[in-house]
This record gives sequence, structure tokens and C-alpha cells, in this order.
Amino acid sequence: MSNLFPYKGNSVIPQVQKMDNGKFMACFVIHEGKDSNGKLRYQRKSPTNEFDSEDEAVAYILDFSGDWIDQNPL
Repeated sequence: MSNLFPYKGNSVIPQVQKMDNGKFMACFVIHEGKDSNGKLRYQRKSPTNEFDSEDEAVAYILDFSGDWIDQNPL
């Protein structure tokens, strides 16, 4: 999935990956700006959670990212 989700002057880009065990990793990046060309602000390459579906992983990413952006405004 390569959707981009703008939020408060940032872009959240999920990088969900299916693991060998069938679970999904919630990896993602947050960039400044409304596209992925801005400065990298946050990156999670190694997830702390595994999810049963891609939709659950993306929902977690958006929830976490929204909270992080709210606590770390531009």
C-alpha cells in the first residue's frame, strides 16, 4: 500500500508489509509537507506491533501518527 495521508502540514506514508507468519507490520514514515518530498520527521522500520489485517495496521499507523504530529507540531 502506498497511500499518502496528509495531516496538519505533514504526510503520513504507511509501508505495511506482510510477514511470513501472515501478520502485517505497521511500518511508516512522516514527512513535512503535503507530499513525500519534505524533510523526514519520523520513521518506523521495525514495528512493535503485528496486526491480523492490512486495514488494522493502517488504522494503527494513522492513530499513532496523528498523536505524534499533535505532540510534535511543525
